Amino acid sequence: MPNPLKPIVIILSLIFSGVFFIGTGLAKPDSGTGTSQQWAVVNGFRSAQFGMNERDLIKAIRGDFGIGKKQVSRQIHPNEKTITLGISVSKLLPESGDAKVFYILGYKSKRLIHINVIWGRPVMKNPNAEAVVATANQLRNHFMQKKYQKEGFALNAQLGEGVILVFQGKDRKGRAARLLLSNPKSEGDKKAGENIALTLSYIEKPEDPDVFRIKEGDF
Repeated sequence: MPNPLKPIVIILSLIFSGVFFIGTGLAKPDSGTGTSQQWAVVNGFRSAQFGMNERDLIKAIRGDFGIGKKQVSRQIHPNEKTITLGISVSKLLPESGDAKVFYILGYKSKRLIHINVIWGRPVMKNPNAEAVVATANQLRNHFMQKKYQKEGFALNAQLGEGVILVFQGKDRKGRAARLLLSNPKSEGDKKAGENIALTLSYIEKPEDPDVFRIKEGDF
């Protein structure tokens, strides 16, 4: 049976953290590195592009979703010292339901380095599990239309009980797209799939994120 704690910890950390990345040792592809000879380009999400500062990012959010600055949450990660801007949106895909989008700006650069889009828990109290899985399938099929590096590529990889790496690929510059589905065990009389969550991530530098680190010799 799935461990009810591990997937929840993973999902919550993905909301704010820019450092998590699955390597080839944990996930091997089911087939190929995409169905096209055209390389994928992972440079952000819609109008929000890697390297944008906070002011330009606010403008991009307004242009993409009609959401003003007052509707954008802002948090600083206690450990990584990155800045996270968060918004709530609906119908990113047909029948996909409500979602949250988190834009993460680097500790030193103060520029966009990572985006997370989340469906299911904790966005919705009672998520539609079938809709979440359908969204995962739609996105996987979309990403598979392009070509990716062999290193780090993964497709439908089981990472643990209740956790599936639906897709992961890096473009020629090493920027990554990742799709993670978590379906932790429901407790008591709760219905199956109640805690399901899907996280789509776009990551500029998956192996070297711009986060705060204690320097060697400081302590």
